[in-house]
This record gives sequence, C-alpha cells and structure tokens, in this order.
Amino acid sequence: MTLMPELESLPLREQAYWRIKQLILDEEAPANSFLSERGLAERLGMSKTPVRLAIARLEHEGYVRVSPQQGIVVLALSFEEILDYIDFRLALESFVVRNLAASPGPERTEALKAQLAEQARVVHDPSSSRQALVRADMAFHKFLANLLGNRPILQALERQQEMLYRIAMRIFQRYPDRREQSFAEHRALCRLLAEGRQAEAVALIEQHIVRIKSLLVGS
Repeated sequence: MTLMPELESLPLREQAYWRIKQLILDEEAPANSFLSERGLAERLGMSKTPVRLAIARLEHEGYVRVSPQQGIVVLALSFEEILDYIDFRLALESFVVRNLAASPGPERTEALKAQLAEQARVVHDPSSSRQALVRADMAFHKFLANLLGNRPILQALERQQEMLYRIAMRIFQRYPDRREQSFAEHRALCRLLAEGRQAEAVALIEQHIVRIKSLLVGS
C-alpha cells in the first residue's frame, strides 16, 4: 500500500506536505527531533514558502509544534492516543473477524491464501525494509475489512492508516522478531476463518491487537 499520493501534478505546498509527513511517518524525522524551514526547503529542493504552508497544516493535524523558542518540533504519539486507537481497532476488527468466520467459503479461503502468500513474500525476504514490512502487515488487516465488504468499517479503518503506520513502525523497530510472530498469527487467523471457528478467530484477533499494547508498555 502507499500512503503518499502521486506528487508530480500537485501544487508545491501539497508536495511539501506529503513529503514532510512521510519523513515523520518513516521516522526519518523522529519524534522530539527539531526541523527548520531552511533545512526542509533545501532537502525538498523548493523555496521556504510551500514548506511553511505545509508545516502549518502538519501542526494543525498534530504532527509538529512550532514555537518561537524551539522552532519546529516533531511530536510523539501520546500513550493515551495509542490506547484509544487500540480500543478502536479491537471493536472494529473483532466485528470483521466474527462475521467472516460466520460465513466461510471456498472463494474467501482462496482469497485469504493469496493474501498470505503476498505477505509471506515480504516477510521472508531478508532485504525487506521496515517500511515494506509495516505496509504488508497493514495490508492484511485492510484486506479482511475488504473481504467482509462493509464499506463504513473499511472507511473507518482507512482513516486510521497513518496512526497504524506510526505505531507499527515503532513496534517493528524495537522488536525485529515481530515480523515472523505477526505473520504466524495472521496465518493462524486465516486457518480459523476458513474453518469457521468463530470464537477462536475472535479470541486470536483480540490477542493479536492487545499484544501491541503489551509490547509498547514493555518498551
């Protein structure tokens, strides 16, 4: 999946916005680091005006804070934000899994196998970047919502993609073994869905999501 749209046809302020935000999401501009308009303009190859407009938008969205004393500071996610997000995911993804397991079928089983194969290609490639691993992990969860076909749920999850990306980048950085553990849990979940084992599938997705909380507390 791609978080950033095609930039070539966008105005410079939009290009600056997306490129700076991607630096934050990819942790090339990590939380609590300091940025400058001049430095960003030089890095992006543009004037300071579109950069200034982009920073104003990112400040409004809570990615940075601008102050006369410190300049531009990249804001970290608060633990409260993360906990709220985990509760949000628990509610929606438990519903998705419960309903998928209630109506298994050969077409859904084949679709699950194909999605797992695509994720396995990334997970088992030692050259895969952390960004690629995170995107593959995110794609699996979005795929489940797509498979159910509930449009409002899919839209709700899509609105949370950047939050999921930031949290997953942190987890995959601090726990390199998570790439295999997460994939193993996805594979087990697909087996339960294919077999229509509803209660076990719901319990597994809840454990899978709650484990994020325990990993973050441990870090």
